[in-house]
Amino acid sequence: MRLEYFLKNRSILRIGLLLVLLVLTAAAVHAVLPAISLDSPVSFPVDI
Repeated sequence: MRLEYFLKNRSILRIGLLLVLLVLTAAAVHAVLPAISLDSPVSFPVDI
């Protein structure tokens, strides 16, 4: 019974870690993309 509880908690923790990683990567991409588009002169006129 304790083993099932541990396995269930571990799967929940794994899903939580995946969500945190996804949020962190999305935030990093969101933070990096405007800097790239602002620094490069080619995409600056196209930037809305």
